[in-house]
Amino acid sequence: MDSFSSWVAQLRKGVVELLVLRLLAARGPLHGYAISRHLQELGETVAGESTVYPVLKRLEAESLVTGAWIQEGEAPPRKDYEVTEAGREFLVKASEQWQTLDGALRLLEEETR
Repeated sequence: MDSFSSWVAQLRKGVVELLVLRLLAARGPLHGYAISRHLQELGETVAGESTVYPVLKRLEAESLVTGAWIQEGEAPPRKDYEVTEAGREFLVKASEQWQTLDGALRLLEEETR
């Protein structure tokens, strides 16, 4: 893996958690496949299923989301995820940090023009 690909992989790990929490906070309970589809609509390289499920497992282990198995009709059961209060608090703090980093990057970009 080249340096850029490695950097993108590391960046994506943290950002996908923020995106998943933001999506769940905005849209309410969703199952993993729906989360993956929403994120793919944001851009092909944002996150796929292979990224979303481990993130959901990690967020659930950290009590930032809760998961509940739902059975609808004859379809196989699916696990719906919802942001917890701790997840909402984390989202506020993480969003503030993201805004700070984004602002710093934009300032530096303006200086180099």
